[in-house]
Amino acid sequence: MFSLAIYIGMRRGEILGLRWGDIDFEKKELKVIQTANWTRDGLVIQRPKTNDSIRRVKLFQNIIDDLKERYKQIEA
Repeated sequence: MFSLAIYIGMRRGEILGLRWGDIDFEKKELKVIQTANWTRDGLVIQRPKTNDSIRRVKLFQNIIDDLKERYKQIEA
């Protein structure tokens, strides 16, 4: 989570809305297509506020490695 925020500049809601299916390890990129935000009614998953926020983001190899390691931990 911190790697995505620091190296890529993703916002908290974008990171929390990210799903494993949004990450393409072969192309080394991810798709930002939804955000997760807390409201008085609880957690809300929604599209980003603007169309420009829906985008593909290229990933550095160190971030790919971090994500793969995290995925292995979750699967175990």
